[in-house]
Amino acid sequence: MGKVNSVNRSFMSVRQLSTAGLLVGITIFLGISGYGFIPLFAINATILHIPTIIGAMAAGPKVGAMTGFFFGMFSFIQAFRSPAVMMQFASSYNPLYALIICVVPRVAIGWIAWKLFRILPGKLAVRAGGAAVITTFLHTVMFLSLFYLLVGVPFAQHQGVSPVAVAEMLAGIAGANGIPEAIVAGVITAPILSALYRIGNR
Repeated sequence: MGKVNSVNRSFMSVRQLSTAGLLVGITIFLGISGYGFIPLFAINATILHIPTIIGAMAAGPKVGAMTGFFFGMFSFIQAFRSPAVMMQFASSYNPLYALIICVVPRVAIGWIAWKLFRILPGKLAVRAGGAAVITTFLHTVMFLSLFYLLVGVPFAQHQGVSPVAVAEMLAGIAGANGIPEAIVAGVITAPILSALYRIGNR
């Protein structure tokens, strides 16, 4: 019995598993329903990563990493029928590379969000918003960097352009998508986390 209890404590509590399950469900719902995308001028900002960030801040890095893992797996499955040229190419060129591109950044942001929330100064809402902004932009950079490192050159050949042109395109995406998504994440995360902490302290 002692060994079982030790294993349970070293992994995740029932509360953490329940929280992670709820957040995974929300992430999948946002993705399938289309509510996970917010039109911003010429682009769509995604908020699919926000449950991962909130889970990490509210319940710890294990919950964040688990939510991020299932978010990444959902994205990997979606990549096979995605209209986005980049992920469509990655999934057909090398499914393992596509899996790494989809999963690794999403697991990483679970830990990054938790760490930033702990070390940033200021009130809770400020720390939550700031951590969400930084984490979201880092998520974009990690995703695009992994894409370039793993399939950037073959993607350039497939498109008939130079690898430099692909790098420039990805940098443009980081600015055009990453910055608005980071701002949206900060605006959404700060009040939600503040509300969760108020409810938890009652």
